[in-house]
Amino acid sequence: MRTPTAAVLVVGNEVLSAKVRDENGPFLARRLRELGVQLLSIRTLPDRTDAIVEAVDAERRRATWVFTSGGVGPTHDDLTVPAVALALHRPLVVCAPMLEALRAMHQRYTGDPDLPEPARRMALLPEGTRLLGDPSFPTLVVENVVLLPGVPEFLRLQFEQLAPDLASPPFRLACVYVRLGEDRLAPLLDAVALAYPAVDIGSYPRFDAADHRVRVTLEAKDPREVEEALRALLASLPDGALVRTDGP
Repeated sequence: MRTPTAAVLVVGNEVLSAKVRDENGPFLARRLRELGVQLLSIRTLPDRTDAIVEAVDAERRRATWVFTSGGVGPTHDDLTVPAVALALHRPLVVCAPMLEALRAMHQRYTGDPDLPEPARRMALLPEGTRLLGDPSFPTLVVENVVLLPGVPEFLRLQFEQLAPDLASPPFRLACVYVRLGEDRLAPLLDAVALAYPAVDIGSYPRFDAADHRVRVTLEAKDPREVEEALRALLASLPDGALVRTDGP
């Protein structure tokens, strides 16, 4: 089974100017990994239509899923929805179920059944947009692009509505902690990587008082591949180099 892939586009001048710390990129990276989806990239974009169009057009061609974060509100700098429509060559149309959801939400929070014009604009969606999950607060999906809000708690809520449909066999991870420095470890890792190309091997040195100098990770979807690569690495370590192992 082919591993699904994803790209994340975080939209917002406030993130690029460091006025707001991005919580959504790290959250999506973690949750996608947990769901067995390989994340190809996280890009942070300004509130500019051309930048969003370019990124959506590029990423949707190579990733199974593209997740946008931010730019879906009612203000002048909320440009993600029309930019996605341009990137997908789809007109913006009034989505009646979205309009009703917005009207009900507005009345719930304000008591006023009259939806203001800026909020009504949020019902202008790319033609063919699907509303998934909770009808009162739906997740917007058009082709392979998922449009998520920028407010972290709302993004998490809407993402989790879609999460069951994304799930794929999980990644298997083994960790090896060694007393060797990367200079002595590198040729051993080269040999294992050459023998097991399907296993993603990472090396992470420490320069503090930890009990190890390097943590090595071996990761793949096939647990047998991980176990075989782990055995090969352990067999190549000199006596006294191993501190401990975790997994797979």
